[in-house]
Amino acid sequence: MSNYYMQLDLSDNDEIGIDLDSFNMTEELKMFEDCTIKPTDILIRLYIQPKKTKGGIILDNTKDIFHEIVGYVAKIGKCGFSGERYKDWGHWYKVGDWVAFPRHAGIRFTYKKLPVFSIVDDAPMMVVPDPRYVK
Repeated sequence: MSNYYMQLDLSDNDEIGIDLDSFNMTEELKMFEDCTIKPTDILIRLYIQPKKTKGGIILDNTKDIFHEIVGYVAKIGKCGFSGERYKDWGHWYKVGDWVAFPRHAGIRFTYKKLPVFSIVDDAPMMVVPDPRYVK
């Protein structure tokens, strides 16, 4: 079990945002090793800016209407990209890629206080190099 997981306090309802200054994709992906998703879906860890800066300044993210339409691919179901329709374009994103997707394309919930989104494997619209580029 990673140190990140050991330090996670699941007792309150606050969701954990992503601080890209100290972000570690390897540690993040370890949080999803113990879950299995629907075979035809992908699980996306939503990008939500932290509520506070490192210096303790409280940020107001409530007016961001593009909130929750980008995240990284945390898991791909075992039947993802299967079938005739994928023969010409196949795997165009992978676990760890940041993707943008339609806001109402799936189900939003939290897993270990991490905001996630479950969508079908063909729902992402684009791969982006940085989630902060999506506005």
